[in-house]
Parts: sequence; structure tokens; C-alpha cells
Amino acid sequence: MTLRRVLMWLQADAANRQLIATGARIAAEHGAELNAIITTPKLSRSGHWAVGGMVSGMASEVETRAERAAVELAGAVAQARAPAALTGATITQALSPHLYGEFVAVKGRTSDLVIARATADEDARGQIEALVFAAARPVLLLPTDHEFDPHKIALAWDGSRTATRATFDALPLLKRAHQVTLIQVTDDKDLSRSGTAAELSTLLAGHGVKSTTLEVLGRGRPTAEALKDAFEQSGAGLLVMGAYGHSRAREFILGGATLGTLQACAFPVLLSH
Repeated sequence: MTLRRVLMWLQADAANRQLIATGARIAAEHGAELNAIITTPKLSRSGHWAVGGMVSGMASEVETRAERAAVELAGAVAQARAPAALTGATITQALSPHLYGEFVAVKGRTSDLVIARATADEDARGQIEALVFAAARPVLLLPTDHEFDPHKIALAWDGSRTATRATFDALPLLKRAHQVTLIQVTDDKDLSRSGTAAELSTLLAGHGVKSTTLEVLGRGRPTAEALKDAFEQSGAGLLVMGAYGHSRAREFILGGATLGTLQACAFPVLLSH
């Protein structure tokens, strides 16, 4: 298994340079296409006669700035492709911001990996959640101020369906890692009916992935907090975990570990649902 197509989601009003560099690095290591979607805002205008003109003017100014930024971003992506002669396409799409996540999710379904910027902003995080839960592909979230090391990976393992899905979605990255640590929070839930970390380690070894296991106690803390501490203890540069949640009338109800990790936005994480 390997990566053949990597998709980056870039936003015209956000910091993207580190994300582009990381996407190019991953694509080059795996010999993959490097594609990009640049989203720009398409803002609504007020129809009220007294304020409509002013609002329309402000919206047009925001949109024009975003369009200019998108052109610069497309150039940066082309420049990042050049050293490794990477192939790929870049598209720019103007949308209402509340549709960003769904649009990228649909486009991402024909990619092996989607890379997006992690954010602590609540409104923007809603679009990240829409992407993670609708894409059906692994999503790598990168904070702007945290170094990404794909060769040291921690994997959150509880034997669940989502953890299993995340493990094998991440297998192309795991195979290239120099260090893989299986993290298990032993007092978080009943693990007696789940596949053990030892069993997973044996299976991964059959795929050429050597791993060690780090068992930690949650001691009543939120799971996301326990995972963060274990991740830092492991010395890894990337956390792989399943994204738990379900939809109710198209509104996602997130599991505690997923929500806590998205809110913290503290380190690179690959989420799979």
C-alpha cells in the first residue's frame, strides 16, 4: 500500500506555506500526485436599501483580496511541485464559507490523503469536522506552529472500528516511519473484548512495521488529555486516531477524544472515520 494522490486544502485567508511544504514532502516521498483546492469566500450581500451598498462593497473587497491571495497560493503550490517534478492540479473555488468542508470532502473522496490546516477557531473547526466525517478518507490536520515529523508516529489504539480504520488508512505512512508507538489508555473503557495492542503489533509486523506499546492510565481525565500526555511522552511527531461520532439531522455529535483533540489543535493528527 502506498499513497498515489494527496490533496491539500488551502484557504486564501489563512497561513498555508508550512502546509504546502508538508504536502510536497509527503507526495515526493511516496511518489504521489500533489493536488490542491484553494477555497475563497463568496459572501452574501444585504438587500436592505440603507446598508446594502456598504455591505456589498465590503464583501467585494474581501473577495478581491482572497482572489489575489489564491493566485499567489497557486504559484506557491506550483513552485513546491517543481523540485521533485510532482504532477497534480490546483483548483480555486469560491464558496460560502459554511460549505467549505463539504466541498473539500466530496473532492477528497478520490484521494488517498487529505491535508488541511488545524484551527482552534470554533466556526472554522466546524468545517474541519464536516471534512473529517464526510470524506471517508484519512485527513491530516497540521497546526501552523508545530513541526511535523512523519517518521515518528503514535497510534491511539482501543480496538474499536474507528481505530482499526485509522490504523490501516495510515499504513502507507506507518511503513515509512522509523518509530511507531501504540498508545493504549487502559482505564478508559472495557478492552476485554477488543483486539489487544499486542495482537495489532504482530499484524503490523507482518506488514513490515515495527512498533512498541505505551500503556497509560487516564485516571479520570478526559481521554484527549491522556492521549496528549502520552503523545508527548512518546516523542512522536504525528498522532493517528479514529474519529468517533455520528450524525443526527446532519449535525455531528463528536466523541470526547475526537472533540478534545480538535479543540486542542496542539499537534499534527491524522483522523479517520
